[in-house]
Amino acid sequence: MEPLYNYGISQEDVQTECKALELTYNDSLLCIASAGEIPLNLAAIKNLRITSVDNAPAQLKLCRIKQAAALSCDAVTAASFLGYMEMKASERLMLFHDLIVMSLPEEDRQYWRKNQTAITAGVINMGRFELFMKKVAGIGRAIVGKRNLYRLFECNSIEEQQEVFNSKINGLVVNGIFHVAFHPWIYKNRGIDPAGLTHSGARNIGEFFFHRFRNFCCNTPSRKNYYLQFTFFNKILFPEALPEFLLPQFHDHFSRAAKSIDYRESSIQDTLAAATTGEFNKVHISNIGDWMTKESMTDLFRLIRDKTRPGSRIVIRYIHLQHKIPDDVPELIADADQGYNLEIHDRYPFYSVIPIKHI
Repeated sequence: MEPLYNYGISQEDVQTECKALELTYNDSLLCIASAGEIPLNLAAIKNLRITSVDNAPAQLKLCRIKQAAALSCDAVTAASFLGYMEMKASERLMLFHDLIVMSLPEEDRQYWRKNQTAITAGVINMGRFELFMKKVAGIGRAIVGKRNLYRLFECNSIEEQQEVFNSKINGLVVNGIFHVAFHPWIYKNRGIDPAGLTHSGARNIGEFFFHRFRNFCCNTPSRKNYYLQFTFFNKILFPEALPEFLLPQFHDHFSRAAKSIDYRESSIQDTLAAATTGEFNKVHISNIGDWMTKESMTDLFRLIRDKTRPGSRIVIRYIHLQHKIPDDVPELIADADQGYNLEIHDRYPFYSVIPIKHI
């Protein structure tokens, strides 16, 4: 069966984005919706005006059902319903019909009723990438051993995590898993839409991911990293590691702020083109450069320059290609050094981060 959407979980760490964008009170942010963690988590922790866009209607529906669950249920129940934690399929279905469906627009209600297998599985588990990674992680658990992987989450320091990684996880076999799983012949279509490999070239993607894998395991506290826990075990192990929009301490703020998120079925380009100059002072364009031609990215840089004012901040992520800001857009200045420093402590460090300032 064809996956309903490409991503069930957005892969950008909101803590990194806050620093890269230098977010302050009442900023106006334009961002890619993707699977929702950027707009939802930011709504939980910051006072912003958020416009969240995506060309894929299903990704927007995923964002809205995450929001509805977080507003309708306590943290653990919402996380379990969505698939971050375990719950019986029958309980998920009951929650959907008895409670969550009432907070969704009619079009979304019909969509999820037609796709109830996604509800029973936990909606975040039905992304193309998550379905692929579930298989890869299963192989990894069988080879490394659940116990050895779990040792990472018993550590009390980064140094202990590094020791566990070196002694229990790292090795030629794990390296080999990355080389096979992320070979373009296997990864394409199964793990990612082929368009996402537009600029991958002939390089060994598995080798690149393996080198970033060490940072993933060793550079942030494991008990607070939901990406790490979910990748290894297909669930979040500790409630304190839930995404910010599900954490109890942010619930009241999220309840007020999330309802004003403006979801639009649109592209970043079209939204900016229709905007008034200065309507947005922060722009988060995720890794769309990996999917776009160099000519299209050049046009996007010019559009950002034309539609934002000096003092604005932009952040780009990428895996395959750092698009060069064109020479005729000297107003946009990339800070690769800041990006590198942010990547070191990113909870999902497989993307490079490029903060950009409009001077």
